[in-house]
Amino acid sequence: MRVLIILSLLSALTSCANVDQIDRGLLAKRIMQLDPHPEETVFQDEVRAFREGAIGGGKAVGGGCGCN
Repeated sequence: MRVLIILSLLSALTSCANVDQIDRGLLAKRIMQLDPHPEETVFQDEVRAFREGAIGGGKAVGGGCGCN
């Protein structure tokens, strides 16, 4: 148990880093975000919701048509 705690603390301490002022602009770019294309994600969620709604109730097999 001690070894696990020590390894956790060491990994937490080594993962911290100072970022230079010049590099902050690069790290703030959209491609570095967790979701670099939020508009596309919203569209895909909407299409997926239409497909799931087109399945119907019961024990339906397969997806919907995806039509709006």
